[in-house]
Amino acid sequence: MIKKLKLVLLLIIVILFLSNDLVNCKTTPKSKLDESSIEDTMAPETVSEEIVTETTKPITTTESTTTTTPISTKTSPITKAPITKKPKTPVDPRLGDSDQESSTTISKKPIDPKFDPKSLFLCGTDIEEDLSEGSNFNAATSTAHDDPYQCYLSPKNVKYGKAMTLTLESKSCGGGGGGGGGGGGGGSNGDKVQSEESDNDIKPASKKSIVSVGGSTSCLDHKISCAEVEHSDKMTYGVYSVVMAASPASNTVTKIYASTGGKGQYSDIYFKVEGNTTVLKYGYTSYGKVTEFKNTISGSSFSIANNYTFYYSQDTLIWYFNTRQQGEINTKYAGPKSPPPPLRFRISLTNNENKQIKDTLLPTTASVKTFTYTSVKCPSDSESDDENNWGPQKASYKYFSSNCTTYRPYWIFNDTLNEEEGWTTQLSNGTLRVQNTYFQRIGDNIAFGFNEYAKNLRFSNRIAFPIKRHKYLMFWMNGGFKGSQSLAIYLTYKKSKIGSVNLGDFVIGGIQKEHWYKVIIPMKSFQISPPTITLMDGFMIQPTYDGYMDMAYFDDVMFSNGSICMEPLGQMDVFKNGKLENGDPSQSIANVNFDSVAMKYKGKATIEYQIENVNRLQLNFMNGSVGIDEYDGMIFNMFYYPDNAYIYQGQEDLEASQHTYQRPLDCKICLLNEAGTGEFPCLSLSEYVGGIFPSNKWIQLSIPWNDLAVDFYGARIGGVVIKTDLGGIHQGTLYISQISAAKYKPPHVDENDSSNSFKLLPTTITSHFISILLIFFFINFLN
Repeated sequence: MIKKLKLVLLLIIVILFLSNDLVNCKTTPKSKLDESSIEDTMAPETVSEEIVTETTKPITTTESTTTTTPISTKTSPITKAPITKKPKTPVDPRLGDSDQESSTTISKKPIDPKFDPKSLFLCGTDIEEDLSEGSNFNAATSTAHDDPYQCYLSPKNVKYGKAMTLTLESKSCGGGGGGGGGGGGGGSNGDKVQSEESDNDIKPASKKSIVSVGGSTSCLDHKISCAEVEHSDKMTYGVYSVVMAASPASNTVTKIYASTGGKGQYSDIYFKVEGNTTVLKYGYTSYGKVTEFKNTISGSSFSIANNYTFYYSQDTLIWYFNTRQQGEINTKYAGPKSPPPPLRFRISLTNNENKQIKDTLLPTTASVKTFTYTSVKCPSDSESDDENNWGPQKASYKYFSSNCTTYRPYWIFNDTLNEEEGWTTQLSNGTLRVQNTYFQRIGDNIAFGFNEYAKNLRFSNRIAFPIKRHKYLMFWMNGGFKGSQSLAIYLTYKKSKIGSVNLGDFVIGGIQKEHWYKVIIPMKSFQISPPTITLMDGFMIQPTYDGYMDMAYFDDVMFSNGSICMEPLGQMDVFKNGKLENGDPSQSIANVNFDSVAMKYKGKATIEYQIENVNRLQLNFMNGSVGIDEYDGMIFNMFYYPDNAYIYQGQEDLEASQHTYQRPLDCKICLLNEAGTGEFPCLSLSEYVGGIFPSNKWIQLSIPWNDLAVDFYGARIGGVVIKTDLGGIHQGTLYISQISAAKYKPPHVDENDSSNSFKLLPTTITSHFISILLIFFFINFLN
């Protein structure tokens, strides 16, 4: 009986170990891909844009069936074919949270295959065009039945060279009699027509002209000819952006607009620049009713290349000049409603109908370098209902308000470049230096001169990695002594630019001079082209137009998966649950209430700080200073209740729906030194969250030491200050429910990453050896 029992036990042990070994064989994860295996994951057929520095010649890649479009970054911006939005290809991310995208396709409610969101003009096709070698713009021709201006629209007045030029002149009113396509004749859409005019590398317009019924006779009695172009595609809600140098001649009108309808149904959104003035006109027309605004632009010239951008949605219109917001209007409740889609985008150069142009000023031209259109997301490819309420200003807020992560940031530059992980800036083109003389945050930063279009700051890695490995690209930027830089950010792969965003979309109001901004860019904001590309090897920052932008400064460049989760236990509470803990308020000045019930948080009292420069909220740590090695950062939970007289200053007589701009909160958090008597460099709340601090909602910020300018060896903190330096006006009230120092939650450990730990799952040979060894000891034990 005992022998049988021994045999049964032996059999059970053997079966258990063998079955465990089989499971291990099935579930053992694959090891990391090496460089060659990562490179091989590229789709064999791609179309991308090649990066060519000003010191190299265009190169045609000879990879199998791969076509690249060589573009010299010295002479012209990028040319992109229209990008059709498609659902994102699922890619298994290397890093991810519990809320990270799954590596398998998520089951969604099936969409009716007959339904096309574009047919309702809810969304459209992204467009990004260089205009130096033809485009999808068509030149207009005046006819007897369609003569909209006090000048003759001639296709001959539209030409292509280093840019698309529109000319206003006192002759050349022809255009084939207005009955046929001017310039290039009958070239099909997308074809280029060779020109014999080569003096200045200028080509006539190569598209069919917009022609109405009827013909032209002797310029229709007009003394001068002018130009207008219309894009061939219909467009809808989204962002329209043009880089253009307007005509400098007095009494000319250079206009950028998107329009629809006709006669009493005419509607449009526009910029209008009158030559030899400093006044920028912008506005919109709703079913024939015009709403126009005027801003004086000081320190800029309209005759050089500038960026004109407007954001168009069903309820909101926003106008930007060189990334600086000029005006905003809510059309949901105001009388004039937003123009209905679809729209046609047009650019024109005409004369002022009420003033005569001197012959000595003619001919005169307007030069258009690039045009981009970014559509709202289609309902079929939105990741959530939140995404349909589209707007660039939400990017930073989502970073702070979404689920936190236990993954740590992946540093590219922090005082020094992360060369150990393969990062380099050697492929940059321009003046670059690592310094701490100007605009120091903490330690060294990167200073780079954006003095012409070809200059670019490029961070590249020797090994490609998945685009979806991280959720955010982040860095700090300072506009230096000049500010107002208009920059684009491109993802790169090998020698190609594979996706881009406008940096100005993530800093509301643009980059102001001598200010540090935290730039947070969701990786999903980059529209990858072609969409089959899943890898990147870096990114580059480059001007959007050819102009002098001076030095800009960059610090703390990193990838991130979100705000790092703070440990709820073991915090050092300065103020929490309605009462002061380790906070001494005796150094606070004037109107600060530490027991306010005007705005409670979860039924508890809060700190009430009236935001004026005569008031100062200061809490010194009562139990002595703390070192940055004891905690990882600070938690602030705040509610900003704005004073409308401040944020809408100068617009008090308008209804809320007619306000065209909003002044940002000017309020700072400053940490005190060990003695509690001096301040470290302060953190501006608005500049930390993308330009505008959210109002009328509770916002919790978990701010690491490096963002609070105290991330250096031996730093100790003696307290915290909240203040404003803006005098003469009450900005509103800041309510605070929590100020605490806290530690990070332990970092995530990826069980599938064998590079950082021993393999716990035994191989087949090892498990067999262990099985035999245990059986041997078990038999001896029974005997």
